Amino acid sequence: MWLFRYFILPGLAAVIIMTLFPAGAFAGASINIPAGSGIYGELERLEVKGLLKSSMLSTKPFTRIEGARLAGEAEFNWEVLPEGNKKGQAGEIIKRLKGEFGGESSSPAMFIKPIDGPYAKFLYSASSPHFTDINNNGDRFSEGMNLRAGFSLNAGFFDSVALNFTPEYRLDEGGSRGRLLYGYLNVDLSGLLIEAGRDSQWWGPGFHGDLLITNNARPFDMVKLTTARPVVLPWVFGRLGLFKPTAFLTRLEEDRDFPKANLFGMRLDFKPTPRFQFGLSRVFMFGGKGRGGLDAGDWLNVLIASDSAEHSASAIDGNQIASIDASYVYVNKNSYIPFSGVKLYTEWGAEDSSGDTKTPSGRANMYGAFIDEPFRLEDIDFRIEWANTARSARYGPQWYTHWKYTTGYTYEGNVIGHHMGSDARDLFLRAQWHGRSGALAGIEADRESSGVHSISGETKRDWLSADFSCPYKDVRISGGLGFEETDSPREGRNSNTAAWINLGWYF
Repeated sequence: MWLFRYFILPGLAAVIIMTLFPAGAFAGASINIPAGSGIYGELERLEVKGLLKSSMLSTKPFTRIEGARLAGEAEFNWEVLPEGNKKGQAGEIIKRLKGEFGGESSSPAMFIKPIDGPYAKFLYSASSPHFTDINNNGDRFSEGMNLRAGFSLNAGFFDSVALNFTPEYRLDEGGSRGRLLYGYLNVDLSGLLIEAGRDSQWWGPGFHGDLLITNNARPFDMVKLTTARPVVLPWVFGRLGLFKPTAFLTRLEEDRDFPKANLFGMRLDFKPTPRFQFGLSRVFMFGGKGRGGLDAGDWLNVLIASDSAEHSASAIDGNQIASIDASYVYVNKNSYIPFSGVKLYTEWGAEDSSGDTKTPSGRANMYGAFIDEPFRLEDIDFRIEWANTARSARYGPQWYTHWKYTTGYTYEGNVIGHHMGSDARDLFLRAQWHGRSGALAGIEADRESSGVHSISGETKRDWLSADFSCPYKDVRISGGLGFEETDSPREGRNSNTAAWINLGWYF
């Protein structure tokens, strides 16, 4: 497969090199910032304001120590700016992040709170909701009242081991139950970070969705290897910029066509300049009950996408997806351009192969823009994203599907990648106002179309919502009201209203 052979394999080589030569500075282990945390949004605002040059925000999660390092970098770059250039909320954002990460200390002990962030979430939906379930760690709200409550238990050992345990209680029309939302162990070996346990991931620069890995599905029970922070390659290769490799292996659920199928993923982030960032990602579904495992020769054939591995008659033919993503940050210094900064990003994906040329049998793409202070409206930002897995009538329905793994690219019924699924298109808009105390108010709209090339007809879903978030002493209160409408050729037209309020305690 041309995309795998010529783009992903160089990334794999870099992953191997950096695994052998991890970051030399000992940093110590800490727990992760969850993939859906608002902290990443604050860091992205600092990035678009030109205060972060070594950030790699396209691969989440990363540790709280890495978050503290980025906050410190932003603080340094802010302090050296001339007083006349210190505009906007950057100073307030940095202050909040420094408070979140325990001041200026980089000691691992500062990032281990034995009990952290108790929270409660209440949601009411007039009927079974759709949009409130998006990118929600596989959680599905039901019609009527829904309650979620939980907290994090954390521990640190020997400055190189960190443990997180996040149980959650759920109550809705289906009854009450408990679930372990996150539970993992982080071990830092002189810059090489090993994670084992349950955690969510997000691969790519998107906010509303990415093509390969998001937190739309339940967090994986996995083993993951990465570096604790971006690294510089040794010798003359140091001129290439910053790199960050990630690889994981997980086993999927029992209730699927091939129970406990395996999913292996590799990603390489590459930042040649402070403004450009690229990512190479690849995932491979293989094995499971009823299919054989892979020996060393099989792994080589899979990695180079040889005919023996990619042909439908092959015993080791698996579901492979790859993508290339890129982002560019422009910090505006021209008074005639009507915004202070913008981040442009895109992702292009390919799935499996077909024909003599081994070209991808499925393709998809995503584009986005994050604009800081549009039309010079201070404290406002705006985002637009467009994603498309329905690029043709022939291949659109094949995205996230596979002839052998008929359950598809899902985990416990949720798409692992972009929530819209196969043969679909999604347009997302969001505007936000930020208060200097950390308050936030937003409005967003989404148009999702699925089954675009279906014979039975296209299903359209529309979403419009307003939300807020406000800190008060040791509590953060957030909530919102949303309206969704579905127009389906099978179910007709129907609408739904959802309202929610969340309480989070911080001490």
